[in-house]
Amino acid sequence: MVVLNCHGHYLADPVWSKFRRKVRYESDIEQIITQQEVENISVEEINQRIEKAFQYDEYKWQKENQIIIDNKNRASGLHKVLYQCPHCKAESKMDSDKHRLFCTNCGKQWEMTELGELKAVEGETEFSHIPDWYEWIRSNVAEEVHSGNYSFEDQVIIHSLPNPNGYINMGELTLQHSVKGFRLFGTLNDGTKMNFELPAASNYSLHIEYDYMDRGDCIDLSDNNHTYYLYPTKQNVVTKLHFAVEEIFKYIKPNIAVR
Repeated sequence: MVVLNCHGHYLADPVWSKFRRKVRYESDIEQIITQQEVENISVEEINQRIEKAFQYDEYKWQKENQIIIDNKNRASGLHKVLYQCPHCKAESKMDSDKHRLFCTNCGKQWEMTELGELKAVEGETEFSHIPDWYEWIRSNVAEEVHSGNYSFEDQVIIHSLPNPNGYINMGELTLQHSVKGFRLFGTLNDGTKMNFELPAASNYSLHIEYDYMDRGDCIDLSDNNHTYYLYPTKQNVVTKLHFAVEEIFKYIKPNIAVR
């Protein structure tokens, strides 16, 4: 079994940015399990090797290889993933412009260097490595889940795609999320009452899009019969929902296994 790892693609076109960058691509291939080993090692060992091989850090690769990204908009959109300020702890108050990331609540600013690192314009640089900031935010969501303090509610615009002719705006409904899962309810544009529920045990992750089709940040919820595309009216919340779904599933997973 071999793993092909491609470097540079994410740096050239990160999901949170509208601006492509010129970055060289490199690929490496590694054999992680031999034919002889397959006959002797456990499934758990195989899965562990695969999981380890799939772990990579583009920003670490960028710095180690001195990959210069001098695009003037290199930080534009980064607030979509780094939505919580490490200085004042405010959520959904981060914003970005060109090569700068800043908090609109406390005013602190960080510059993104040409090597993909962050440096505070003034004071302490809490996180110079972007993935460290990202994982710090995830840990905060996990703490909310474990302490019983996590909940989300917002009005969302709901679209569906029932055929190849295009999306249909079905109206504005209420979306709730908790350790129990998602609940989407309200009255659609055609007067139909809707109450769509998706239990937490059915979702181990959440598909999100930033500024999807220029309509705003989006999440989609699906069951066997429907897929709903939801646009929250609150700004910069879909990354937290993504974290919450994953952390809730981890939290309840032992109970799922018992059933």
